[in-house]
Parts: sequence; structure tokens; C-alpha cells
Amino acid sequence: MTTPTPGSVSVALATCNGERYLRQQLETIYAQTWPDLGDLEVVASDDASTDGTVAILAEYAERHGLRYAVNPTRLGLVENFERAIRLCRGELIALADQDDLWRPQKLLRLCQEIGDATLIYCNNQDVLAPNGEPAEDTRTQQVVDFARAFGSGRPVRHLLAENWVVSHTLMFRRELIAHALPIPPHQPYHDGWLALVAATLGGIRYLDERLQVYRQHEASLTYVDPQAPPRRHRPLRDFVGGRFRADWRRRCEHEMARLADAQGLARLDAGERAFLADLLTYYRSGLSRGPHGAAFWSGRRIAPYVATLHGRPRWRFALCGLIGGA
Repeated sequence: MTTPTPGSVSVALATCNGERYLRQQLETIYAQTWPDLGDLEVVASDDASTDGTVAILAEYAERHGLRYAVNPTRLGLVENFERAIRLCRGELIALADQDDLWRPQKLLRLCQEIGDATLIYCNNQDVLAPNGEPAEDTRTQQVVDFARAFGSGRPVRHLLAENWVVSHTLMFRRELIAHALPIPPHQPYHDGWLALVAATLGGIRYLDERLQVYRQHEASLTYVDPQAPPRRHRPLRDFVGGRFRADWRRRCEHEMARLADAQGLARLDAGERAFLADLLTYYRSGLSRGPHGAAFWSGRRIAPYVATLHGRPRWRFALCGLIGGA
């Protein structure tokens, strides 16, 4: 186990109009069971907030030495996190959202358990519901089971297929910055790219402990209403009416752009590059008309690596590639 040393850890916090919950998050960060809190660096990048967020950051700068910078124009979530990371000076960097709650032992446990890995992340099932009640996010159970089975070591193929590493649960070594930044423009979120690049370096590690509480609320960029009824799937009607093809094409365009970024990673081995080629064959099916037999077989090979399919039927995944261009 690794014992944290003074000045060795930074917390990179991204803020944007977060005054409602920011103070509570900062209090839990500064309440960490840390050997010397005076040596714990907290760095915030604010994305041109128009509420009282910057005033709160200034208050904690005076009280605790928090360092912060304010973007003159809005950068967006990914670039704002990238800026916060670049401002950090620690050898280990943990990411923080502006509205969660950290348990006191979070940083200490991540430091103790990272070992030789480049990145460590933990369980994210504890949530604070919109009504303020604590709850467990049971919708992500199959992803947690997947992480337990495949989430440590060098799961590059799994991360190429689909990301399951969540930003506010992770910590990484400073060496990752030189390999992962700047984050390519087609990456929808920063966490998936950081985890993928880390897996090609010293690997990643899953820690099955709940070290933070994810606050669910409507202003969050990743909020999904737990009370909203699931979309009803009508496969035949969607297919005949053209909805399936339109949705599939958008998905394929997005994935092709994301995977094109991954082709530039220097540390992929031959097997991982072959798997990436399979992914590109599968998602290319949505970009041209007609059935795609090769995409079907690629889908069959890819499906076991997809986190959200863990423990679920996989044939539909392959079928999408076959009929995607129809």
C-alpha cells in the first residue's frame, strides 16, 4: 500500500454555476482524513460562471489556500476539466465534480490502493436522490459486476468498446498528463479517454469501495430522471418507420469519430489494434445502405467486451450491425 506524502496529491475540481452545492462538496474535500491537510492541493477551473460560484472559490482560497482560475469564455465540461488538471502540481491527481459529497477516507484509500497502476477508480453506486434522500443506483449493477470481473489490469479492449470509468471516482498518476492531454475533440467525456490511455500505460485498478455520494439533480449535465418511464422499444415499427436507421446512423457517426482518436494511441498492441478494426467495421455499418454481414460477425466478437451488456443477451448487439444500413 502507498502512503501519501505531503504535497503529493492534487484535487482537480471543475465548476460552472455550481453555487447551490459547491460549498458542501468543498467541505467534504477539506474534511479528508489526510496526514496534513495543509499539503493537500485543491485546484478549481471555473467555466465562466454567472452565479456566486467564483465568490465561493475566492472564500475557500482565503480560508484553505484553494487555487482557482476563471475561464473568460465557456469551454465546456471536457476542456474545463482538462484545464483544472493542467493547473495541478501533485504527483497524484483526483477529479472532483462540484456537487457531490466525498467520504472522509476517499483520498487516503485511493492513495493506499493505487499500487503500480496509472489510474484507480472506485464504486459509484451511492447516490443522493433529487429529494435529498440517500439511495443506491441499482441501474448500474451490471456495470459494477463487469468492473469487478474485468476492470483491473490492462482492459484496453473493454474500454475501446465502451467506457464505464466515472470521472468523480478516479485518481491517476501525473505521468498520464503527458500521454492523454490534450483530450481529442471527439471524446464526449474526459473520463473514458483518461482511463483508456492509462490502461495502455501502467494499467488501471478497480477499488470496490463506495468513497463518494453522487448527487442527482436536474441541473447536472449527466442527470437522468429516475422516475422517467423507459422508452418503449417497438423494433418492427421503428425499423419500418426509419427511426432505427436514423438513430443508428447518429450512434455510428459518434463512435467512428471517437474510435478514430484511439487509432493514434502509440501503445496499442497488435491484438488491440485488430479489435479496434473490428469496432470500426461494426460501426461503419450505419454509414452506408444495405445489410452488413461482416459487421454482424464483428458484433459477435465485440459484445463480450461491452460493459452494459454484462449478464444480458448479446445477439441484438450483433444484429444492429447486420441491419444498420437497411
